[in-house]
Amino acid sequence: MEPLSSSNETIAKPSHLNWITGYGWMLAVSFVLAQPFHHLFELPILLMALLGLWLLLSHTRNVWAMPAVKPLLIVFACIWLPMLFSLTDAVNLSRSAQTTLVFLRYPLAGIFLIYALQDAISRKRLLRTTGVAISLGVLVMVILAITGHAYEGRVMGIPFPIAQLLGALSPILFFWVLSEAQRKRWMWLILPLASSAMLFSGSRSSWIMFAVAFFLFLAQLLFLEKSILNWKSGLVALLLLGIGVSFAIHAPTMKERIAQTAGLFSGNYAKANAATSLRLPIWTVAVHVAKDHWINGVGPRGFRYIYSQYVPKDDYWIAQTMTDKSGKVIHPGLGPNHPHQFLLEVAAETGVIGLLGYLIALIYWGRLAIQAIHKKTYDALAWMAAAFVAVMPINAHMALYASFWSCLVWWLVATALAYWQAGQRST
Repeated sequence: MEPLSSSNETIAKPSHLNWITGYGWMLAVSFVLAQPFHHLFELPILLMALLGLWLLLSHTRNVWAMPAVKPLLIVFACIWLPMLFSLTDAVNLSRSAQTTLVFLRYPLAGIFLIYALQDAISRKRLLRTTGVAISLGVLVMVILAITGHAYEGRVMGIPFPIAQLLGALSPILFFWVLSEAQRKRWMWLILPLASSAMLFSGSRSSWIMFAVAFFLFLAQLLFLEKSILNWKSGLVALLLLGIGVSFAIHAPTMKERIAQTAGLFSGNYAKANAATSLRLPIWTVAVHVAKDHWINGVGPRGFRYIYSQYVPKDDYWIAQTMTDKSGKVIHPGLGPNHPHQFLLEVAAETGVIGLLGYLIALIYWGRLAIQAIHKKTYDALAWMAAAFVAVMPINAHMALYASFWSCLVWWLVATALAYWQAGQRST
């Protein structure tokens, strides 16, 4: 079965850096393992950025010789340069400048990841460990749901963003299950658990990511490497995911959530607003902000500081002030942190310049995926699909410029390029 093949290329590397190519994958996977622990995930990113800076300064020639470095910098420039241009009209220059400056850690961390994952064995270990970590998250969510730890269709007891994390990483889970199921048939059982966990999460944005991820996975199985075994695997995966969905939708806690979601297609504003978790007014404001600041926006993370200018004083979201652990009000009178829709976030905060950069990055990413297809680097496609799912235009969950999601996105981008690089170097 060919889709699981990966290149075993020979790469000339300085021998004194073998510790990076031999053990760097552990630092890479620590980013995933740290996700449930508040902001701890930023520590691995910081360490990778520092090591990437050291590699860039001390082994410049080796860094630039890696095929994946150029694509990394191109994609980063498409997103970061519009952020830089937006600073001239930022409504909160300090906040926007801080966000823009902090983004510089991502290409440095990416350089480390690309260098550390040059060996096939390191990439295999990263895939296996990431797959196990995702599976454990899935198992915990299902156990919490079936033991009654759910409220209004959401699993309680775990950090809310974990659902989005599992949704974004699902292409990697699918590929890992497929690769392991060739030897261990019981691994297929992870798929119904995964689809159940997604529904139990109650996160509609995660449902969408999961569905898109599975569609891409199925397309890879059925059309890229046509074989009877792949068709059978695709049908098995579809059947098992369907079983998981069927189990979840019959749970009492899910019925109300699904009924509420159906209101999105009712044609009724109130029902549609409820189905989007009251986001329609936020999207309306984002459209107005984007029109008024159409060239370069109001600056990254600036939406919250201008939101109040477009709504009445009794606006629902203005009233939802944030508090710290002691109950002290944080940022009173500010609106939502972001527009809760990627295209609107980019349009409002970095303007047309940002939209062009974002769309160019997506198109370029598609071109890189086509190159991976031509090289039959199918393990790279799983990671590339995950990066796409995390940043696709229809997303309406976390903020693209915020720390949590931007760390995940750039970790996926750099890791995907490390796998993509293996195919480019194969003979």
